Amino acid sequence: FATHPYSFNDSIDSSELLLNVENVTYERFVGFYKRIFTQEEFDKYDFRQMFEEDKKNSFSGFRSFCHQIFSRNLGLISLTTNPLNILMWSHYSSEDGFMIELDKKVLLDNIVGYNEDVKNYCFRPVQYVDELERIDMFQEGFTTPDLSFLYMTNVKRSEWQYEDEWRLSIYKTNMGIPFKYMNPGFENYAGRENRKAHYPKESLKSIVLGKYFFNGNNCSKVFEDGTFLVSDQDFLDLIDYLIENHNDKIFMSGELQKGEKFGRSISKIKLHKVETNKILMEELDEVHYN
Repeated sequence: FATHPYSFNDSIDSSELLLNVENVTYERFVGFYKRIFTQEEFDKYDFRQMFEEDKKNSFSGFRSFCHQIFSRNLGLISLTTNPLNILMWSHYSSEDGFMIELDKKVLLDNIVGYNEDVKNYCFRPVQYVDELERIDMFQEGFTTPDLSFLYMTNVKRSEWQYEDEWRLSIYKTNMGIPFKYMNPGFENYAGRENRKAHYPKESLKSIVLGKYFFNGNNCSKVFEDGTFLVSDQDFLDLIDYLIENHNDKIFMSGELQKGEKFGRSISKIKLHKVETNKILMEELDEVHYN
């Protein structure tokens, strides 16, 4: 799912506030609106008055308009380099979710082939800084506003550095804007169902289940032999899918003690369907420790 910036858990991430549009000329101001509006819509506005009024507010209205124009065609997919990062497990899965490991080359080589509607994409590490600074969208030498958006979507405060994030940006036509995330009473801008990005099964290297993946919300009983009685049908469907398609790539997240040291571990497992809703988790020998 290629996320819109409005859906991020950090409201400053990819925020329109990072864009400085105060040097926009009247001609470029009008040109932006003309690109988006139909001729009938365009003729309804007095752009000279609109320009002068917005100028008094540092062009905050125009800034929001620019952000919406570009962000509706942009989707962001967040990845990390460290599958054993304890904070990532805590913050993004609550220990009962799962993580997928992707082969970078296979993933990137197949984005266009598996997504006919993708116009472009880029893959880059997030830059972490102590202080966020605005970027002038209309500074000399910038031939396209896209440069400002590459910056805006790729810089975060150093407090987030533990994530070691790499960001996959997907560009499609009109993926929509989820206004409801920010404003009660607003309707989403249409097109959001277009935010999915497909990838081949071959790019999936491993699936790591959280320590509490099997829990009291999806299972009614655990037996001494390591079997779980699954009570949730959606969860059972997911288990069936994993067994049928990726049973050689499944790991379980947990903790491991080595002497006096104690840390995060990931161990290889295999799932077996004993009965219709009874699942055996077989623990194998391969263990990774951090």
